[in-house]
Amino acid sequence: MSDVVTDDELLYRCIFCGLDKYYRIGEFGLELSSQAFTDRNQAPSVDRAKLRGYDPQCTQKNPDDGVVSLIAGEVRMINVSQNDPKGNPVFDYKIDVCPRPTDDNPSHAQIEPSPSYTNKGTFKKVAEKLARLASERIKKEDWEIKPQDLPT
Repeated sequence: MSDVVTDDELLYRCIFCGLDKYYRIGEFGLELSSQAFTDRNQAPSVDRAKLRGYDPQCTQKNPDDGVVSLIAGEVRMINVSQNDPKGNPVFDYKIDVCPRPTDDNPSHAQIEPSPSYTNKGTFKKVAEKLARLASERIKKEDWEIKPQDLPT
């Protein structure tokens, strides 16, 4: 039996404390940076909240870190195209949330494209859209856990 991340699933992402490149206070309030979703393999890790008992503290790496949430179906709605050298769309990437459990973390999942990204610029666009989704969720629902260094 294969495991599937459903569209209504809540996902947690750790936002490291002390790394001001991850978020800033802009003219419209707090904004997460695309750096909050950077990943050397271009597949940002998230935790499936239901497999963490809906306890965002399980996602924190350190007690001062923050945790934001996303909804899997909203992540899957991210639209990004691969363009030809003239800027014309060639194809659209399908963004998915795939279960990737580990021995240490059975709730681990990754945000992955299909097909694989052909360049870093395309992944950066996806990271920017993830940051925007998380920022919007913070404005509506607040942080799951605020980082210790975030001004009140």
